[in-house]
Amino acid sequence: MNTVRIDLSLDQLKKALRQLPENEKIAIWRMLDSDIDRDAIARRFTTALNAVRKTYAQHSEDEVMADAIKATRTVRQEDIFKK
Repeated sequence: MNTVRIDLSLDQLKKALRQLPENEKIAIWRMLDSDIDRDAIARRFTTALNAVRKTYAQHSEDEVMADAIKATRTVRQEDIFKK
């Protein structure tokens, strides 16, 4: 069996995947979905949520919401979630 190595950036890979027909995208999605450790993701989420709860335990809901709104505005201004 021959081995081929192709170096692609994540952006290049995304661009290539977006050009695939739907049935091939679904096949890739199913393949990757089976690799996901949902229990590990749930544990990480729970750990993060507990850390947030602990951080804000001594603050009012209004203070917490003000911080959340400020952080959301900052992220949107930085536009870090570009496609």
